[in-house]
This record gives sequence, structure tokens and C-alpha cells, in this order.
Amino acid sequence: MITHYLKIAWRNLLKYKFQSLISALCLSIGIVCFSYTYQFVEAVAPTDHRPHYNRRLNLSLVNNRAFSSNEITRMEEELRHAGVEAMTAYTKGLHTQEVVFFDQEGQERPFLVHYRNADAYYYTYNGISVTGITNEFGPTDVVLSETFAQKAFGNTNPVGMTLCIVNDQSGQLFKVAGVATGKDPNTVPDCYFPVTKPSDNHILYASCYRPEKMDLNSFRSLLEKIAWPDSQGKLIKFQVESESSQHRQTLLAKLLFLLVVSLILVSGLINFLKFTIQMFFNRQRELALRKCLGSDTKGLYGLLASEVILMMTAALLLSLLLTEWTYGLVYSILPMDEVPDICLQDVYLTQLKVYLVIVAVCLLIVSFPLRKLRQVSLYAFLQQSRKKHTFRNAMIGLQLVISMFFAGGVALTWLVSHELLFDKMYNPLPDGEQERIVVLPLKTQYLEKNVQPILAEVRKMSEVEDIISYDISNPTNFHVYTRYERKDNSTAPIVISSGSPRYFRFFHIPMQGKVVPDDASDEIYVSEAFKRLLDADGNTGTVRLEGKDYRIAGVYQALFNEVESEKYVGSVFMPSSHAQRYYIKVTAATDMSSFMKKLDNLCREFVPSTLPLGLMTLDESDEGLNIIQTTHVAMLVLAIVSLLLVILSILSAISMDTVARLKEVAIRKINGATPKDIAWMFGKIYILLFIVTFLLVYPLLFSFMKIIFQGYAIDCIYSWEWPVLIFVSIGSLIAAVLGIKIWQVMKLNPAEVIKRE
Repeated sequence: MITHYLKIAWRNLLKYKFQSLISALCLSIGIVCFSYTYQFVEAVAPTDHRPHYNRRLNLSLVNNRAFSSNEITRMEEELRHAGVEAMTAYTKGLHTQEVVFFDQEGQERPFLVHYRNADAYYYTYNGISVTGITNEFGPTDVVLSETFAQKAFGNTNPVGMTLCIVNDQSGQLFKVAGVATGKDPNTVPDCYFPVTKPSDNHILYASCYRPEKMDLNSFRSLLEKIAWPDSQGKLIKFQVESESSQHRQTLLAKLLFLLVVSLILVSGLINFLKFTIQMFFNRQRELALRKCLGSDTKGLYGLLASEVILMMTAALLLSLLLTEWTYGLVYSILPMDEVPDICLQDVYLTQLKVYLVIVAVCLLIVSFPLRKLRQVSLYAFLQQSRKKHTFRNAMIGLQLVISMFFAGGVALTWLVSHELLFDKMYNPLPDGEQERIVVLPLKTQYLEKNVQPILAEVRKMSEVEDIISYDISNPTNFHVYTRYERKDNSTAPIVISSGSPRYFRFFHIPMQGKVVPDDASDEIYVSEAFKRLLDADGNTGTVRLEGKDYRIAGVYQALFNEVESEKYVGSVFMPSSHAQRYYIKVTAATDMSSFMKKLDNLCREFVPSTLPLGLMTLDESDEGLNIIQTTHVAMLVLAIVSLLLVILSILSAISMDTVARLKEVAIRKINGATPKDIAWMFGKIYILLFIVTFLLVYPLLFSFMKIIFQGYAIDCIYSWEWPVLIFVSIGSLIAAVLGIKIWQVMKLNPAEVIKRE
């Protein structure tokens, strides 16, 4: 019987092969989008499956003051006497350090690692297994993560290797004691150092288990009792937070994010269900005859269930093919460098789980039309008029709401980001010049020590126009502030930047004043905004910052990419011979890819391949703008996918309409119906749906964006351009699809339709 059902299901799907292909494709796109997003969210904020989760507590000191190793030891002893289980100390964030590994033959292998400080109990507390160690870690033992060990050493076992920290004055050697396997609840580092190395200035946190018979308030009272005075004689104050509360906040954020992206999956599923339900109504005569010939509801349900499973399986196979094709594409279109790695096998497993869930949902949903068939008489079922497709129209309307939400989100975020950043960001460079400025960041000591011979060779290249050094990164990457004390004793925040004074000529920034040497430590440049503040305070030729007086060497308009903001009142530029990065400007005729390759090869003559260079063009170097650009790309992809699903859904729906109403169209044309009448007959419901959904989405999206950007003076939300853009763009797409199908219907020969009947 199952084979018979599958054979009939295959025959019916072939009868509607165009609509079947569209439905399977839409559903597969939804599965792929959701699976990628789910794995991305899990990579960024992995789900915590550690035992005794409700008893886990995070301890810290008020004002983010760092625990010292002695304070950690003392607190551990005090808590142990009170019955609290072993405590662990660690740093939450990752830090960067250049280290050199020495293998068995004594060969040096330098790496730039992201590390975390952690004590010996950290691994047991977090369920991380470590291979290669014996009993307990020593003060010079280092643990590598499994991912870094494989990337750096391949199949070679790194346990037993020694390493040293570059520029460590003590010259202390560390030993690789083991390799950590399993997921770290925090961001996974390349390696784990002891809590006192490489730096004693990192903020240490502590975690422990709360005793089973002690609630959170009792534990806080216990901490107050064991508090001891600090170096100034004041009692230290602890902060305690349950990890379960933090987990709930993270889980809520993940669910909200997945809920938004799951709208794409819902849209694809709607298209499938719409096709299935509509096909069911188009086959009323067939189902009625089957019931007349003795088929019971169970048999009819088995027939429809076979079609559902067959269609779902086709969608799953298509989603696997799309994943294989788009896996590399996803990483190439995202502009961020540090996109978390997503395992392809995990994506496939997520797709399989989604497939099983939606199969169960669809099998439940398709049972409702059969219940209606069972409840009415066969005569009434055969005599009823053509269905109005209320369910189908409602689903298309929901798809339009989803697509307009994403399209409106893309338009508004683009407008808001340009108003907040790009429109208020100072960029005097001519068009195209930013793309031909190469940034050479000094990330490693190898590069810093050899940068002068590298630059000497670069200056000899015919493509190079100019080179300058820069000390503090662009203000849009991260703001470095200083405080200016005004005449009325109030303080004003000022953005500070430093580098070669040739910076202004390099970036075409108007500057009135003199160009001083790079090592002029007692002179400074001020922006026009800061100069107005100085004039108001009566300071004309000098300025006092952080207790030191500087002579004003010149006044410039603004720093490159400086943003007008109420958070600060201008900027200063300090001459400096120290450099964190170099800017290399090449000629307009230079092939940038060839030049970047040539520069990379030059740097590799001085820098080992195990260390990163970080070469990039200036437009790629801004991390803040890269995040915004990544958000734009992600939302644009979702908007395009949602619009594609809507277009395919409408195309499938009107195709089913034309198949079901061929006879009606033929009779209307025989009776003198004009093309305008035929077009209105098919298109009026879709036009009405589009207008209703637009009137619904516009106020919702407007209110949503007002809430998000509350407190910001943003004018573009109130403009008329973005709703007109959404209305015209989506309306044009729908009109084009309707026009194509209606034109095909108009060309039908009524005689041929009647003959087939």
C-alpha cells in the first residue's frame, strides 16, 4: 500500500511539476538560511550543557577591580571552610600575545595567540578534558586548545614543547602540559596560561558551586562575613551573579535572533503548505471519487502524507545541495575577517533536525482538510462552488508581511547608518583613493623589528606615492580620549590621535600651521571644533592636557573619518615617531591585487609564515564599519531571500489558479471578456493583499525603528523615501510576475481548452 501511495504521489507531483519544484526550492532555501543562522548563533554563544548549572556562581570585585592571585587563594581557603566546593579563577575576555614555541629539535615556531588565564581547576569546573597531563598544573604549564594545536602543529603532538613570551624581560620558559578538548563556555582561546602570566594586570574572575542547602542571599551574607581589608584599610566588596541568570539573558537574545531569521523558514514552509492545500482543493473530484469507491479517511490521509513526505525529502536534498554550493560563498561575501568557523557536518545535522520537525508539522496540518471532507456529505462536497482560497490568501499575505519587514529593515538600517556615520564622518579623500591606500599593521615583534628594511624596499617600488606612520588607530575603530579641563573647572572629552604630522597632507585634510618633526613632544595640532572651545576659554597658543602644556602647531578641520558626536567636543593630533601601523599610498594605475601580493612576498622574507601580516586596504581596515557592512550584507541577503520566496509563492499560486480556471477563462473569452477583464480577474486579489499588508507593515516598522533608536536625533525614519522605495520595489516585482502569467493566460485558445474538456 505504501508503494501504491508513493506512486500516486509521484504522479501528482509530476502533474504539477513546476509548482512542486518552486515549493521544494522555497522550503530548501528556508532550511538553509535557518541552519546557517542557528550554527552561527551557537558558534558565537554556545549553549551551556554543564551539570549543576543552577548552583554555579560568578564572583568578582566591585568596580571591576582585579582579583590578585593572593586574594583568590585567601578567598578559596575561607570558602572551603564554609563548605563551598573548589573555586576556579580565570579571565573572561581573550588577550593577544606573541609567543615562540621550541620543538624537540629546538626549532623556533612563532605564533600570535589569543589566550586566557586560567587556574588548574578551570578545566574540571567547565567540563573540559585535557590530554597529556599527569596530576596537576604547575606555575609554568600551558594548555593548548585542540583547534589551535591542529592548526599550528598538525599531527605532531605539542605536549612537552617549551615556549617563551616575546619581549618578556624575565626570560621565563613555559611548557605545553596538555591539549584541551571540549567546548569552553566562554570564547575558545588558542591557549590557556596560568593566572599570573603573561600579565598580572588582567581582571581575574572567580566561579564556584553554591552549596545545595544555601540560597543566593545566604551566600552573599557569607561573602560579607569573610571580607578582609584591602591595602587602604577598606573592606573589599564582592559581586555575585548566578550563571543561570546570565544564561537566561543569553538564551533570550538567541531566541529573539533566531525568531527573526526563522521567518524565512516560515515563509518557505507557507509556500509549501499553500501549494499542498490548494492542490488538495483542485483535486476535489478525484478525492470525492476515491471516497465514493470505498477509500476511508485513513487511506486519503496516507495519500496526502506520501506527497508531503516526498516533497519534504526533495526539499531536504535541495537544501543539502544549496549548502554545499553556498558554504564557501557565505565566508566570501561577509566582509568581517573573524567570522566564526561553522562545521559543515553540524549544518547538515541541523538541516536533518529541521526536516524532521517540519515533516511532523505538515503531516498534522494536512489532516485538517480531510477532517472537513469527512464531516460533509459527498453530495454537498461535489456541489459546492469553487473555493475562495482563504487559507492560501492569508498565507501569501503573511509572506508579504515578512518580505516587507526585511526589505524595510534593510532600507532603514542603511539610511540610519549613513546618517549616523557616513553623512557625519569627515572623509576628504577623492573617490577611489581610499581603495589604493594599503594598511600595514605592526601586529608582531618580528614585523616591528624588520619594518624599516621592509619600508626601504617598499619606497623603491615605482607604484608607491607616499608612506606615513600612524600611532593610534582611527577613531571609528576605538575611541581614545583625553580630558581637557575648562576655565570653569568642568572637563570636556577630546578624541586623541597621534602619528607623523604629514598625516594631514596624506589624507588631504586642510591644516593651517607648520609641519613639525615626528618627535616634537611639546607641540600639538587641534581640530577646528576644539579650537573654538579653546578660544572661548581664552587659550590662544597653548593647551594643557593631562597636566602638561603643549604649543599649538596648527589647526586642522577634522581627523580622517572623525564623526560629529555629542560625546566629545573635538580632537587633537600629537606628533609621534612611534608607529602602530603604516599607510602606503600607491598610484591610481596600480593593480591592487598584484601590489598586495608583491608586498606580502616582501614581508614574508622577514616574517615567518606562522605569524599574520594583516595587510589590507584602508576601506577594509575599519572594524566598526566592517561590522555595519556585515549587518547590511546579512540583512540584504535575508531581504532578497524573503522577496524571492514571495515572488515564487505568487508565481506558484497564480499558476495553480490558471490550471484550475482554464475552463472559466475560455468561457469568459467566448462571451466577450476583454484582456483587461481577465487581468483583473486574476490580479485583483494579489493587488488587494499587497496594499493591505503594506498599510499594516509600515506603521509597525516605523514604530519598531523609533523604539530602537530612541534618544538619537535621526531624521531619515520620518522621511517619505523609504516607504515609497519599499512600495515601488515590491509592487513592481509583484506586478511583473502577475503580468507574465496573465499574459500567458490571455494567449489561450478557448477552442483548445474546450476540446481538452
